[in-house]
Amino acid sequence: MKNNNMKELDMKDLEIVSGGVVGEVVNDSEFLHKNGLMDGDFNSFEATFNWNDCSDKVSKAWETIGITCVTHPVSDNEYFYNGHPITYDEARKIAKQKLIKGPKIAIPLP
Repeated sequence: MKNNNMKELDMKDLEIVSGGVVGEVVNDSEFLHKNGLMDGDFNSFEATFNWNDCSDKVSKAWETIGITCVTHPVSDNEYFYNGHPITYDEARKIAKQKLIKGPKIAIPLP
């Protein structure tokens, strides 16, 4: 017997199925890019089909401001600051506070 009630999943469906992990990495990349901590951001397609590279870049960007981000393929991301677990909102707040001082820019001299 064939199941006729099947449908193809689009990217939004995939984000729901994966527990929001793709969406979290995409949101992190957008936030980090807008705040100058990443060169670019990722869309859902990129994060889904290039998970290891995208999640690694997001984790490394968080590390630049002292936040550890542990991404998981089937559950929510975890964030730590000074060895203590923090929420996503707390991570964003800490990032904004650190960035208020301004990014450190190196200008090569001639």
